[in-house]
Amino acid sequence: MDKHNLFFTRAIYNVVRLEHTLFLVALSLLVIAHWSEVNWIRFGLAFASSDLIGTFPGLYWYYKRSGARREVPAGFYHAYNIAHSFLAVAAVTAVWYLVTRQLEWAMLAMPIHLLGDRAIFGNIYKSTNLEFEPAPNAAFTQFIQRFETQEKHA
Repeated sequence: MDKHNLFFTRAIYNVVRLEHTLFLVALSLLVIAHWSEVNWIRFGLAFASSDLIGTFPGLYWYYKRSGARREVPAGFYHAYNIAHSFLAVAAVTAVWYLVTRQLEWAMLAMPIHLLGDRAIFGNIYKSTNLEFEPAPNAAFTQFIQRFETQEKHA
């Protein structure tokens, strides 16, 4: 919420998700408006790339390789965070443009993917202190319940 209090209340988190939803709708409408101009193979590959690089390897480890405790090596968290970063999307898009020397509607696939993750699923980045798959953390659940029920300052 600020540089000293690094958490979201439920209300603020919902506002952030709403903002991402608005951008998701706007970019999706642009792609739909230019449907016939979209290279759908490139769009599909770009859309899937974040999960192919950052999600599926970690999920494989989480469900198949880690056993009962489901410990996932930190590298999978870092891969997820890089692959789901708007900075990485900007860098990939810049390289894409430098290689092809053209702007194309398929370049919106990666930001649409990230906006969808944030707006629809509520996923932003992953902390190595939490489960790889979203699950309530007992300490944070207790904290947020106490915080949200405390008396407000006048």
